[in-house]
Amino acid sequence: MVMIGLILVINLVRVVFKYYNYQVIKHNDSLFLSFGLLNTKSTIVKPEKVQIVTVSRNFFQKKMDILEIKIKQATSGDRQNNKSIIEIPGCDEDEKTAIFKLLFHAMPEKGIQLKPNYRKLVFSIFLFILIPIGLFFVFANFVDQSVMEYAFIVPIYVVFIGLIVCFWYLNNRLYISDDFIIKQSGAWDIDNAIIDTKKIQGVTTSQLFWHKKADIGSIIIHTAGGDLAFQLGNYTILKQHINYWLYNIERSESNWM
Repeated sequence: MVMIGLILVINLVRVVFKYYNYQVIKHNDSLFLSFGLLNTKSTIVKPEKVQIVTVSRNFFQKKMDILEIKIKQATSGDRQNNKSIIEIPGCDEDEKTAIFKLLFHAMPEKGIQLKPNYRKLVFSIFLFILIPIGLFFVFANFVDQSVMEYAFIVPIYVVFIGLIVCFWYLNNRLYISDDFIIKQSGAWDIDNAIIDTKKIQGVTTSQLFWHKKADIGSIIIHTAGGDLAFQLGNYTILKQHINYWLYNIERSESNWM
């Protein structure tokens, strides 16, 4: 308990030092950010360079009406790292709206909803529950039977990991509108990653041959600030939107950098 408390205190101090006196100022058509206690950092966010904006929030943050915004900007191929991610913590809904209207010139709306096929849930249960439990009992029976003393942990593990897997599956959604793509994910911290369709540079699709009958497949959406992936969705609907996105890419003259 002492160690856990020490870790929490260290993390709290680190957050205070990092985000102390965080200021977000509108400067012309850009955002000027300034923060830090000992090492003050300043940066400018230009809407034309913004590629992916992610809104993160957990249960307690929702009750307190706060959220975190992460912004990924356009970078060169060798520089796609954490330095290109800008975090704006502790926003409320009004502040989020103001930031979005500046970055997107509109409020992104959730359009058509796509859910991953149930096979995604089955595979996750197999990978994170059945295989670990199977390995535990194999080890106990053939290597060291004394580990059976810890068998009481197995149902606790099943319940805990099972809840995480189920919540992760239920929150895994892709929303598609004419102007925006929103990928929702997470078990506890719910992330909504938003891409302006004009910022798409390319799309990679994949479909295993045994998924053709079920009409499911996966996509990876590429931008200059990173990728966004969605697995085992309705492949026909995905292909329809992909063709629309690629058509817009070919005729677009937008400056995404």
